[in-house]
Amino acid sequence: MNRPSIAAVCAAAVLPLAAGCADTGPTGHKELCSAYKHFRSEYSGWHPLSNKGVFTSLRDLGDVASRYEGDASIQAAGPRLKKMGESDSFNMLEVETTTSPIAAECGDASY
Repeated sequence: MNRPSIAAVCAAAVLPLAAGCADTGPTGHKELCSAYKHFRSEYSGWHPLSNKGVFTSLRDLGDVASRYEGDASIQAAGPRLKKMGESDSFNMLEVETTTSPIAAECGDASY
């Protein structure tokens, strides 16, 4: 009989939980700007069949921004961005206005 070891079973149960908790702590400048850059890449790209990537990256940016250890206006933008990313549509002007403190923090003069 070939049974998995207790250690293997425990690892299989604990590792996904640990991975899920990895993105719950505070974030810094590098994580914020990485999420912003990814969002901008999705936002400015061509999406002939689905723009799901835009919404996912917007939601992720909102999550990172809400946990940002810095400018309070970026933290305040987080929940709004997350809500936009969880919807099925958004206003482009609202996105630009809400992401402007993040753009300024990350040195993006295109906003």
